[in-house]
Amino acid sequence: MKNAIFQYMVVNKRIDDERGPIQGRKRSELYLECAHESSVSFQEYAELIGADYHYSDEMVHCAGVDDPTALLFECLRVIYDPMFDQYDKVLFADTDIIVNTKDNIFDECEDGEVFGVLESDYVTESGGGYNSWDYKQATYESFMRKFRAHGVPIVPVMPPNRPSKLTILNTGVVVWTREARLRAREVFMDWKDWYYEGPQEHMSVMNDQPFISGQLMKHDFDLVTIDQTWNDSPHYATEEEFFKKAKFCHYTGGEWKIDMLRHVKEKRYIDITN
Repeated sequence: MKNAIFQYMVVNKRIDDERGPIQGRKRSELYLECAHESSVSFQEYAELIGADYHYSDEMVHCAGVDDPTALLFECLRVIYDPMFDQYDKVLFADTDIIVNTKDNIFDECEDGEVFGVLESDYVTESGGGYNSWDYKQATYESFMRKFRAHGVPIVPVMPPNRPSKLTILNTGVVVWTREARLRAREVFMDWKDWYYEGPQEHMSVMNDQPFISGQLMKHDFDLVTIDQTWNDSPHYATEEEFFKKAKFCHYTGGEWKIDMLRHVKEKRYIDITN
């Protein structure tokens, strides 16, 4: 088996102008600093598990786009860039993640086409997940408008996963098989049609997560869920519990990225180089 890991980070002036600083830090500079630390971590991890590692700091698939939310669709490069066709499986990982395990994620990804963690499968300290559409009717209706406008089916999540009204993958950690990537290249709608056409909703509805999830459901991909520890966030009661359980420590949002850099400085993660 020949596998690879891909990460990217691209920033521009609009990120700072439109979204503002984080705890006094310029947002673009903070993103780039986190990306550097994440890249170092995943390079070490790739060497450990015998995978190739690729990092990009330029737009390729989404060249010419400067919208901060639209930049997220560069993750589709794992589908469209023929560079990845040589690999059996490709892991895409966001650049606000630090590896905290020596286990091989590719060993967890068998008998399916696409592998990841559902937003609704997260169990946080309060018990809830990141599935706001299940407890906010307005949010659910916003998703419904966007999905229906683009012919995307409404597919609920059923046991043994945690039940939810919508199947939405957290696209910060996704493993694609070669077969899935090649088929997605043929059947996925153009992301620009999703983003620029039809209802214009909150960025959480417009971004890559609902787009990819909807296309996987529409075209009946074999999506297999993996444990949340492979894409975990510091939502635990204590930091000690977080580091004990999380294999990929994912610092989503803004404020947690400050914690990420602090945790790197404090060397809170396991040393995967020894």
